Amino acid sequence: MVLTQDNLIKQIAKREDINVAIVRNVIKSMEKIIFDHLSSTTPSENMVVKPIDGLSIECDYVPEKEIHTYDDILVKEKIWSKSKITRHYNRKLNHYFDN
Repeated sequence: MVLTQDNLIKQIAKREDINVAIVRNVIKSMEKIIFDHLSSTTPSENMVVKPIDGLSIECDYVPEKEIHTYDDILVKEKIWSKSKITRHYNRKLNHYFDN
């Protein structure tokens, strides 16, 4: 099963008795804010965003480097992101399956 963002928006709107358009605007605004923060990762400061309890998105700055193989390759600087689910959240999930 895949739960899409659109399905989540509709479920939130129904549960909270709010217009779907309002929920969609809030989610889009949250996405933009998260993206702005993650894209501001610098060499001296990594960025961590925790959009919901148990989930974090971490960004690391990877500097420019040269790789020496058959040819010399210059790899441009980049921001590398990864998501993590906390151990506590995993344990919380698994607790429901133990019953």
